[in-house]
Amino acid sequence: MAPARLVASLLLAGAWLAGSSREGGADHADTCVEPTSLLQTRAVGPLLGDFIHFVEFLEAVQRTALRQAESEIGSFVRSGVFQMPVAPEINWPALGISHFGITKYPGFDIPKVNNALDAVVDVLKYNLSEQADFIAKHTSKLTLGLVAYKEALDAAFVNGTTTENEVFELAQVSASIVTGTEELLTGQARKAPFIQGQADRAWDTDTFASTLIGNSLLAIFLEELPEEGPGGATFVLDFSGEIQNGASRLQELKVRAVRNAPSTLLRARGFLKNTHRGPVLTQVQVGLLAGEFTRFNPDGPAEQWSVAKQTLGALGQFVVETFHTATHLFGGSSMEAAQRSLPFESLLHGALSPSATLTAFTLLEQAAILHSSHNSVFSGLVYDTNIDGQVALSADIADFFFESTPEEILGMERLKKVPKWWLGGAPKFVKPISEFSKVVGQNVVKEAADGDFLEKLSVQLFSLTSFSDARVVTQGSAGQGFSKFFSNVMLVCGILHTAIFATREAITPLMGRAETAGFAPVLLGAQIGYNPSAQISQVFGALLNFATAAGYDAAPELGDGPYPGFERVPALARAAAKFQSDLNASRQDVLEFFGADYGKKVFLPAFYYPKNTPKPFGYGIVATTYI
Repeated sequence: MAPARLVASLLLAGAWLAGSSREGGADHADTCVEPTSLLQTRAVGPLLGDFIHFVEFLEAVQRTALRQAESEIGSFVRSGVFQMPVAPEINWPALGISHFGITKYPGFDIPKVNNALDAVVDVLKYNLSEQADFIAKHTSKLTLGLVAYKEALDAAFVNGTTTENEVFELAQVSASIVTGTEELLTGQARKAPFIQGQADRAWDTDTFASTLIGNSLLAIFLEELPEEGPGGATFVLDFSGEIQNGASRLQELKVRAVRNAPSTLLRARGFLKNTHRGPVLTQVQVGLLAGEFTRFNPDGPAEQWSVAKQTLGALGQFVVETFHTATHLFGGSSMEAAQRSLPFESLLHGALSPSATLTAFTLLEQAAILHSSHNSVFSGLVYDTNIDGQVALSADIADFFFESTPEEILGMERLKKVPKWWLGGAPKFVKPISEFSKVVGQNVVKEAADGDFLEKLSVQLFSLTSFSDARVVTQGSAGQGFSKFFSNVMLVCGILHTAIFATREAITPLMGRAETAGFAPVLLGAQIGYNPSAQISQVFGALLNFATAAGYDAAPELGDGPYPGFERVPALARAAAKFQSDLNASRQDVLEFFGADYGKKVFLPAFYYPKNTPKPFGYGIVATTYI
């Protein structure tokens, strides 16, 4: 794609990064179309247009809702607790949004949508000042970036003519320009590229593929081999869909995700050798014939080895995104329960307030764009799955997040020894989170007992979710039950959800293919070269991956607070300060282990690095599931 054409398509994004460090949003808000007219006046366009119109519609609703919530918040604060309406499903066509179908999570109630405006007014009220600030500074810029990215993809994609490789190249360059991480005139990438695998086809190297598995969410699915495997392998990343006897619950959920993947994604296994600096991929096995897996090694034909790695990566992306949706369901549902049970002035509200920013709102986005019964990502737009099975699995994974220990959530409970590289150093954050949540639990329990707050929270969690063990939050005279719940909220919605930034690499061929069945002739040696005409699902997938992992500039991060009411209790104020200090120490430990050399063709978990470290645009330890 000629640079001049790209620049012409992307000029709209020029102000996005340039204004990202300023407190913005006011100018855009003044010209923002009201939501009702937006839906009435937009013509139904092609697929990408429908998606962008829905995003613009949501932003317009968000800003209108913000003004209404600000005018109403006083009465809700005075009343103590806001009973946010919930319902078991959302019928999008009944709301005038005919592009989508119905969304329902088995066992879960989600924000009730009589109309989009009222629903968003409701979800903004819990920590209104923080959400208002976030919307003003961040969400409008992300929408501008999405529009610019969509325009670039639209301008270049010709159905039946544009090839898959051309779409991958276009999608990568466009993302770099939109986020300002590649200079328009010189074409020189900055020190920290937006997509780490982009430069010099780093994505196609063995070191990059190996470290992407070890330093991303894919690591939690690794299983230790009982004996040495191919090439000295000690771990297997098994996306065959086969279940092993005695498998952990996490592995059982992974297997369900693989089995629910469309048949056009070939099943695969990757074998990796453990080294001090990270895992090394030694073999990939791909299911090409019924019941049989063909082996591919690094010293085999180069194209077959490359394609085998892409097959493993594509299925890995599907599994990761399946678990990603569950982080939103867990976070959004937990904050719904808190909003419906905890008084605004309570210390419990203060503890959970930073975890509530946009969690319910992004759950509504997910319900439409990813999980509606038709025209959503998992019901045909990108992946043609059994959507009922997909949403049921998301609900079960959310339940797993609620009841499990940090070691189980991070896939470490059965390891003989946890490697330092595991999930990019994520285990280093477990201790600071556990210590902070313990102090918070100890100091809120008396107030909670006086107001019966934990019992009310438990009732709401049991009522709104399938969390069968919801009463755990009431257990322990020193607040141990709430501490466990609070710890899991921060671990899942903060540390685990942060690892989703790695899905930017799905804008490259390593993880970005929505189907891999077409690889079969190459893998079987019957064909040389694979570059078919691109399908619209690939373009939509690129847009979705950008929207999912673009991030925000200087957004609030885990530990930043504020924690309303903690200033009244010296022990809590000290604990909050220590928490931030301990998180910073863990960040520094991760940086010192992995380094910040983006030219080594490895994937760096820079989202866990200290704030002032050069890193890809948007990287940071997210405070909530706000993206």
